[in-house]
Amino acid sequence: MSLAKFTARSLLSAIFITGGLDEIKKADQLSEAVDGLLSKLPKSSCSQIPDVDSTLLVKVNGATMLAAGSLLALGIKPRLAATVLAAQLVPVTAAGHAFWEKEGAEKQGDQIQFCKNLGLIGSLLTVALDGAK
Repeated sequence: MSLAKFTARSLLSAIFITGGLDEIKKADQLSEAVDGLLSKLPKSSCSQIPDVDSTLLVKVNGATMLAAGSLLALGIKPRLAATVLAAQLVPVTAAGHAFWEKEGAEKQGDQIQFCKNLGLIGSLLTVALDGAK
């Protein structure tokens, strides 16, 4: 493993490790966003989703980010870790940064975060497709 690839993977994974820890710690506060997202889904979709506590979903998401981010940083199954992180980032981005529903400064802030997450997804896909080891 090259030092350059280790450094690049570590830098990329830092946001997921710290974000995952934060989600686990603040799951009660963040569960409202999950409830809001679930309320927007069509009724037919909701019947297919098991009745799970939204706080638990936030904690599972945080644990996934923490585990996959750590694996990515350490170079353990980096392609799999990057794929998992990219997949979980899609709904998180759509639910957490719906700038199209906002106005003014709040819209601009969410649009920046949305685009940042798109950049992260692109970086993760590069690792997943190139197999950066």
